[in-house]
Amino acid sequence: MSTNLIYMRKVEEQKRSDNFRKVVRESVTSADDFKTDTVRALYRWWAEFQPDLPLRADFDISRHWKLAPSLYLVEVLGPGRYRNRLNGETVVDIVGTSLRGHEITPQDPLPEIRLLSDYLDTLVAGRTARRCSGVADVFGKKYLSFETVDCPLVDEAGDIRFIIGAMSLLR
Repeated sequence: MSTNLIYMRKVEEQKRSDNFRKVVRESVTSADDFKTDTVRALYRWWAEFQPDLPLRADFDISRHWKLAPSLYLVEVLGPGRYRNRLNGETVVDIVGTSLRGHEITPQDPLPEIRLLSDYLDTLVAGRTARRCSGVADVFGKKYLSFETVDCPLVDEAGDIRFIIGAMSLLR
């Protein structure tokens, strides 16, 4: 008798107040995991530092100007606590609002923010890039696919202090 193992992805299907639906959060295995050039480009930049993690100071926006509208930056304040520091225009369009300056905690009244806090904790604990995908209702169109990459950045002591990410719609 043989046993077939089927890998099941956990799909977040809770009611949300943002534009996202059916979010899946996964590990990154290679740049080939990504379908959009923008997200793939940020991951490739981050992966060039492996096995080390890049410093926040290693990311120079002038070298990645084409990515700027799709970038976001999250500051690590402590376990379960984060602050959204930057949202490019494309990120604001896809999310449906700017979260710049918004604190991300497990106590937030919005379920999507609590889920995001848990997810960011996995990034910090795992010290590796992760990715998200799913459906976004953007620009009056329902069911557009999106993808992200989330990459931890360290300080001089090697502690993760920021997470830089890129978000794109799949066309």
